Amino acid sequence: MRLEDITVEVRDKSLTRRGLVRPEELNLELTDNFNNVGEWKLTLVAESALAQILRQPGSGIIVTGPKDVLLSGPMVKSEFAATQEDPGGSITFEGVSDTVALADALAFPDPRNPDGARQTLAHDVRQGKVEDVMHSYVMANIGPTAPVERRKARLIDGPSGGRGPAVIKTARFPVLGNLLADLALLGNLGFRVVQRGTNLVFETYEVTDRTRMIRLDVGNGSLAGQRVAISPPGVTRAVVAGQGELVKRQFLQVQTPESVAAEGVWGRRIERFVDQRQTDNWDELKQAGDEVMEDEGFTAVDVQAVPMEDGAMRFGHDWYLGDKVSVVVEDQELVSNATGVVVKIGEDGFRVGVLLGDPAGFSADAALSKRVTSTEARVSQLERSSDVGAAADNQMMSIMGVW
Repeated sequence: MRLEDITVEVRDKSLTRRGLVRPEELNLELTDNFNNVGEWKLTLVAESALAQILRQPGSGIIVTGPKDVLLSGPMVKSEFAATQEDPGGSITFEGVSDTVALADALAFPDPRNPDGARQTLAHDVRQGKVEDVMHSYVMANIGPTAPVERRKARLIDGPSGGRGPAVIKTARFPVLGNLLADLALLGNLGFRVVQRGTNLVFETYEVTDRTRMIRLDVGNGSLAGQRVAISPPGVTRAVVAGQGELVKRQFLQVQTPESVAAEGVWGRRIERFVDQRQTDNWDELKQAGDEVMEDEGFTAVDVQAVPMEDGAMRFGHDWYLGDKVSVVVEDQELVSNATGVVVKIGEDGFRVGVLLGDPAGFSADAALSKRVTSTEARVSQLERSSDVGAAADNQMMSIMGVW
């Protein structure tokens, strides 16, 4: 990805594109996260006409890369600053990606009823292929088929390819984005909300395995630098509890060949209790265990990397968020997913950094927090993305020494 590949447009509350920020005026920081909310920061001179548009609540930006929209989203904060050297001043705008719509909403037990305090159903149970179920939950809660009071303005449904295994999912007030993240793990899918034309589109896509094509290594010139952490699984055996009391309660233990193998490698058996008292369906209990194992039941490979801008396989052109790639670490070829991207454009030039694996692995505090939080705390992952992105950004700047 190069500077000439990037365009930044300002939109108003109606999602109408009002103008393009000139490349020589770009002062942008952008962090996007796979299956999570991204964030952005843009600084404009105060007298700019685009700055006055962007100051209005509901306005936002659209950032387009070499092949597609990288991120679009609303402004959430503006800050004016002036000095004696710059009496006209500048305005720094902060915002989030349009995927925040999924963090703003809950999945109601009865999404046909917009009143959360008067729900007459215990759960919203949906089943089918993973991708279809994901689209169904979004459309029922905030899409065109939701009650008018809960509809996200101009949100429409993207196509579903019916990918992933057959699942059954039960919803009772989880954050919608967290519900989708759990399902996406089972289907090896990515999702986001992005502006296309004058609409916001909920999109899903299949994670692409590019391990044979993308081999990241400082030695072969594909990386300017890297920092890698390898850590044990978060769990190797999940004990899932369904309905019933005491010895009559349903229990199911879930593990995978990968998680069992990791026990031998690390010499640790790591158990997790998963409370699923809302269901007595054995398939759903197994699915809940599978979700935990897909998320944490393996040796974690966490990488912060800065791709070479003139490399043969450029980030944004040949691979992007969610793709599975190979990473060479101390002569060992490992596999990880691209989970985040950091873009910086300003007086110091243009820089791109990529996060592979779980960024929490690089911070003892973040890793500890990830291990001890409850299932309900995981709901806030979408809302915490800005903290993760900022931490990863700071780490990358200090560790790689390339910003």
